[in-house]
Amino acid sequence: MKNYHFRTVTDQDIPSMALLLMGRQERESKHFPFLKNSSLQKEKVESQLQNLLTNSSALGMGAFLHDQLVGYLVGMIRIGTRNGRCAVVPYEGAALLAGEPAELIRYLYAEAAVLWLDHGCFTHSAFVPLADPLYLEAFSRLSFGIEQVYAVLDLKEYKPFNNAAEVKIRRATTEDRDVMGRMSSLISKHQNATPAFMPIFPEVLADIREGFQRSLEDQDTVVLLAEKDGEAVGFHMYDTASPGIMTPDDAVELCVAGTLPGYRRCGVGQSMMNAGCRMMREKGYRYITTDWRITNLASSTFWPKSGFQPLAYRMARVIDPNYAWANLSNPCMQQF
Repeated sequence: MKNYHFRTVTDQDIPSMALLLMGRQERESKHFPFLKNSSLQKEKVESQLQNLLTNSSALGMGAFLHDQLVGYLVGMIRIGTRNGRCAVVPYEGAALLAGEPAELIRYLYAEAAVLWLDHGCFTHSAFVPLADPLYLEAFSRLSFGIEQVYAVLDLKEYKPFNNAAEVKIRRATTEDRDVMGRMSSLISKHQNATPAFMPIFPEVLADIREGFQRSLEDQDTVVLLAEKDGEAVGFHMYDTASPGIMTPDDAVELCVAGTLPGYRRCGVGQSMMNAGCRMMREKGYRYITTDWRITNLASSTFWPKSGFQPLAYRMARVIDPNYAWANLSNPCMQQF
């Protein structure tokens, strides 16, 4: 390794961080042209990094060589129902100067992780870009595993399914509150089963149910229902994608989709995909974004088959919480 100097990044480092991030995205856009979007502008990138660093929960490190910033890694301290206290590196939270090795990410993590542990964060998560294999290599060699896949579908390249089921596809209305209430637990139950094994908290299920029903009142949200013999058997929910360096311009987000267990593998999802893509094209969108749990076998098969191209992973690592006391810096361990 070169003779790097590591220190905490501050507001004064934002211009240098923005140059590194824009350089990273320029390289990413050679593989994913849609990432060369309207958010990839110096002022907007600096503003995004400003918002990141001015957040009181942001903790990160920079690597300097001859007083030049050549890499950085920033995590946000978040508290959630499932992971408790967690340090999350957002998509814009890591970047290296072109030519710097993957090993530098590992050294940056070694510095930043100490800060996160000091704040009680034993779960570490990172959004990892995929065009440059350097980032995936670095986090994989830090024992991070893939949790979530983030992907984009170019509607101009979508190839409709030929053997889709013959079902009625219609847009849901406020009169479908009970239907969406019943649909709301589909994904949670599927994720709770093998091999995802995600826990289900009652209060979360209640919030999801309310959110599904409330979506019918949102003018910007499109909910499609698939019906067979008068019964709702599946749904798609679309919303305008939030702008950002990870999101193509003219994109809509497929927020959530599901099919009743008894109607899976029958072409219902294919029919809904055909109808959804046709409607989103008519609305003027060029891209659809979505994400799925890597351990969700159905999603991991169906979405790539539909044409979704992964552009980033969310990866995670869990540190044994016993490290809080069982470390050789603890005075009580000095006797051993």
